[in-house]
Amino acid sequence: MELFLQPQPNLVKRSLMAYSPILALLLFSGTSFATKHKEVVSSAQSISVISKATTPVKGIVKDISGVAIPGVSVRVKGSKTGAVTDATGAYRLDLPKGDETLVFTSVGLKTQEVEVKGRSEINLTMEDDVSALNEVVVVGYAQQKKINLTGAVAVIDMKAIEDLPVGSLSAALVSQQPGVGVSGGTSRPGDNASITIRNPILLSKDGGSLRPLYVIDNVIRTEDDFNVLDVSEVENISILKDAAAAIYGARGAYGVVVVTTKRGKTGTPRFSYSTSYGTSDAKLPTMMNGYELATYTNDYNFLAGKKATDNNSVIYTQDELDYFKTHSQDWLSDAWKASTVSRHVMNVSGGTEKATYFAGITYNNQNGNFDKIDFNRWTFRASTDVKVSSNVRVGLGLSGDLSEKKRYLLKQGGSDNEKDYKSLIYAAPFRPAYVDGLPLNTTGGGSTSENFHFFEAQKSNNYLLAKNNGLNINAYIEYDIPFIKGLKAKATYNRTFDNNFGKEFGTKYTLYNFNMLGTNKHIYGGGVKSTTSISNSNRIYFAPNYSDVYQLNGYLNYDRTFGKHTISAIALFEQSETYSDGITSYLDNLVDGAQDNAGYALGGTASGAGVGTISESESESGRLSFAGRVNYTYAGKYLAEFAIRRDASTNFAPENRWGTFPSLSVGWVISEEPFFKNNVRFVDFLKLRLSGGLTGMDNTRAYNWLKSYNLIQTGNGPVFGGNLDRAGIFRLKNAIPNPDVQWDSDTKLNAGIDANFLNNRLSLGLDAFYDHRYNMLVTLASSVPLSVGATLPSENFATIDGFGTEISLGWASKINKDWSYKVRGFFSWSDNKQIKVDYDKGLTGTYLDPTGKSTDMGFLGLRSAGMIRTQADLDALLAKYPNYTIYGTKPAVGMLYYEDIRGAKSTTANPDGSYSYAEPDGKIDDNDRQYLTNKKDNHYGFGMNFTTSYKRLSFSLAMGGSFGGQDILESGARGWGTSAQVTAITNLPSILTDHWTPENPNAKYPAPNYRGQNNLDSDFWFVSSFQMSIRTLNVSYELPANLLRKLNVNGARVYLTSTNPLNLYNPYTYKQYSGSYDVYPVLRSFSIGLNLNL
Repeated sequence: MELFLQPQPNLVKRSLMAYSPILALLLFSGTSFATKHKEVVSSAQSISVISKATTPVKGIVKDISGVAIPGVSVRVKGSKTGAVTDATGAYRLDLPKGDETLVFTSVGLKTQEVEVKGRSEINLTMEDDVSALNEVVVVGYAQQKKINLTGAVAVIDMKAIEDLPVGSLSAALVSQQPGVGVSGGTSRPGDNASITIRNPILLSKDGGSLRPLYVIDNVIRTEDDFNVLDVSEVENISILKDAAAAIYGARGAYGVVVVTTKRGKTGTPRFSYSTSYGTSDAKLPTMMNGYELATYTNDYNFLAGKKATDNNSVIYTQDELDYFKTHSQDWLSDAWKASTVSRHVMNVSGGTEKATYFAGITYNNQNGNFDKIDFNRWTFRASTDVKVSSNVRVGLGLSGDLSEKKRYLLKQGGSDNEKDYKSLIYAAPFRPAYVDGLPLNTTGGGSTSENFHFFEAQKSNNYLLAKNNGLNINAYIEYDIPFIKGLKAKATYNRTFDNNFGKEFGTKYTLYNFNMLGTNKHIYGGGVKSTTSISNSNRIYFAPNYSDVYQLNGYLNYDRTFGKHTISAIALFEQSETYSDGITSYLDNLVDGAQDNAGYALGGTASGAGVGTISESESESGRLSFAGRVNYTYAGKYLAEFAIRRDASTNFAPENRWGTFPSLSVGWVISEEPFFKNNVRFVDFLKLRLSGGLTGMDNTRAYNWLKSYNLIQTGNGPVFGGNLDRAGIFRLKNAIPNPDVQWDSDTKLNAGIDANFLNNRLSLGLDAFYDHRYNMLVTLASSVPLSVGATLPSENFATIDGFGTEISLGWASKINKDWSYKVRGFFSWSDNKQIKVDYDKGLTGTYLDPTGKSTDMGFLGLRSAGMIRTQADLDALLAKYPNYTIYGTKPAVGMLYYEDIRGAKSTTANPDGSYSYAEPDGKIDDNDRQYLTNKKDNHYGFGMNFTTSYKRLSFSLAMGGSFGGQDILESGARGWGTSAQVTAITNLPSILTDHWTPENPNAKYPAPNYRGQNNLDSDFWFVSSFQMSIRTLNVSYELPANLLRKLNVNGARVYLTSTNPLNLYNPYTYKQYSGSYDVYPVLRSFSIGLNLNL
């Protein structure tokens, strides 16, 4: 596309008039001049006006791998004449005849100047500025060049994530930067991922989260607002990990994710369309078949003393076992299917020097791996920027989203979101879902999650619906103050409206009870005996919610260079208010045949009266802030930044509402020093950074400083006259208020090194951080008398120090003119130390005392001594420990046994206030637990990003992993854990077929009947916690330009993308590594896509 400065016929005439005094002097001096594209060219000749003819020059701009580069600015040096390359990297300019010089610039690439020398075609290969030192990075309320950064700021490579088939933007950031953790987002349709930065610690009791602050176009937004963004509408993402977050004050302690969305750029209209379609699936856990589960059940009952000859025997006889060898149903596999995901994106942008525009719309669709699960989302964004005058610029942005998530309702036994998956994986495979086409009623009816019938509930047209509609309006006006060079004033206003609607509709369905076949009546297949009506909540429920948020900002920005001194500064005011109102209502005991409409879904009870309720929840809050920041650079080598923010929040009492959050950071570019530059030639760039500052976190429930009560209506109230039916209303105190409550505070320190070596091919980043978190809000464990009738208030009490390191190392090289590659690896480690925390003082000085230790003290459990495999093993154990018991149970053959570490804890403290334990007492109980490992969670993380391009073909992958902790076989994989599971005979992982019996004394796992003992955590059940997997993979191919020109297409690219394609290490033989076996698995997705630029 082209950007033309059109010829202006009256230009010379106006120029002569404007400069007439000067021209008069020139006439008398004998000097002549000519105008050349707004330039005055003087000579010692007679006066003449030269009108130059123009000649076109065109070309294509590519990178070192031969890929066309759109958006490159091409301008005539010393002139405003210029153009911007289109999607195919092509440009065209009309130039005066003569020797012109073209200047090619693009962010992240080295600026190049090329002399025209009469040529009509100039093609150029632009080299990466490998160090990306001139890359513009978005920080709090401003932008800075990366070379000038003094804080720990991570930048996401948007090109690396542009094709990923994810429904949540957070999920696209996995394995992209050290110290940035991403969980979730690649399982159920519509579920969002979550980000954490540098493993923060949360002690607040009031529902606060570990999530960072999200800022989109300088407006503080929610995590949901961030996840709704499509990659196509995002210009860049920066993550503030250290004291750089102090500019956000009382909400910056957990880091800040800063996003800039795309705006219009000058040039002719550019239209792009992208589409992709993919499929998602997962390897399902290997569970027992019908014969294996029946055999396991027999072994459980035989070892418990049951016999096949007992009345109503639970023992499966041989004829029944033989039947189940060929009659087994895998409920989960029958319900599971590969799901699909599709995405469509359309964007258009363009404009002139006076006005630019951008508009985009995105549609995402995901269906589930079970039928009747569907998620749809539309997002749109439009913006325009207008230069009203030479000093005034205004802009308006409009964005929004509309989403709908619908799935079947499974309400029996509670509202567990995993109930569908759990019910299917737990279903006993010797029980068919249908007998002669009729749905089978499993054991005990439908009151628990183990017993209801998934397929019938799914077919009943009961559903759970969530609709979300959001609208965001953002406007600004910017003024360049003419009488102070470098000073700008700006005002912005943002308004966000969200309307959410939730609905549940549940009725009843009918199951059938059959006469049983087989010796002990365990085979389903006799005639119908009776029917059972199962209630799937039998309710219609509505939950509309509305929220309205505004943010008003005023800015003063100053940016000037004085010789070797560069100063930039910002002062701002920020005010925001949030209001929300929600209603929940429902109608119970729907009549048979009820419809999903409150007007027709009549409720009834035995007495015929409808049962329903309605409630409302309303809240509002506000914040007021003042902030400022000053950046100073001297000669490009000495850097300093100071920032401060003053915050007020209505979460706290008026006298504690305000807080001040300062930060200071400095940097030294050693490589710019003459003594270094002239002597250490293999180092191209070296910068040292140091930062410190105070941030906060006000993630607490509002109004802790006020008294609050619940009104309870119950029983019969006071009797006045003949009124005997008045219910009593009581005021119940919730908690004792604390007017001194404030935000958590976090003093952040960070030291870092940025370096490039060997002609910028090798890059290094190193950071070490220390966070002193204090005044953390907790509720102390101390008790209060029951007569008080309330719990203790929250207090700013706890102190925890966090620390860690992050290292990244990259290499970029070009094998030849067609082939290049980049590889970048990173490593991170973090931990913490509890300085002051609330705990039971009876643990002082014991191994359970947390003071001075990490919040992750390791894996707490029993030290296994092995398995009692034979009677001889048991006799030897009892000979050594005659009174040996395991939580009150005498040892038996087939049971695990443990080391006796210590006896009971003393009831009185030692002189130093600590407590001690008695010598081992031959009894295994909680006193014998110990921390079996240094860590439970993985505290070391690593990752790698690799990209290579050969001509028009490119390939990239992101890999990640972690280690340092300890995993354990989940309790459900050790056997039945509850009596309800025994009664329902829930299915189990197939690994448990190798369990101890008298016929199999060398089994891997203990006997199944010692249910309580098998659920004890011990190192017997340990599994490696090492993780390593390829998180994303992408292969793309750009179609040849000569082919596209015939189709009038500027650019086209096809790509194949995958998320979670390969797990490189999995110690589990029966399930995938991530997550428990009985929850919805992480999906492996493959998508094929097409991108067109017109």
